Amino acid sequence: MKGGEIVVEQKNSVVAATEKIKITNINFNTLFNFTKSLDSDVEKFLVIRAFYQLNYFDLESNDREALEELLKPIGGTK
Repeated sequence: MKGGEIVVEQKNSVVAATEKIKITNINFNTLFNFTKSLDSDVEKFLVIRAFYQLNYFDLESNDREALEELLKPIGGTK
C-alpha cells in the first residue's frame, strides 16, 4: 500500500462512521416524533420497546439508558 492509499482509506472510514452516527440520530429523532402522533400509551410503549430491541447494540449508552427509563413501568422497576 502506498501512503496516499492509506489516507484515502482513513477518510472513507471517517465518512462511514459519520454517516452511521447521522443515521442513528435520524432514527432516534424519528422514533420520538412518531410516538408523539400515537394516541395510546400502550402503542407508544410497544413502538419504543421494538426500537430498543432492534437497535440495542447500535445505541449509545446514554440513548439506551433514556429508552430504558421510558420502558420502566410507573412502579419504577424494569
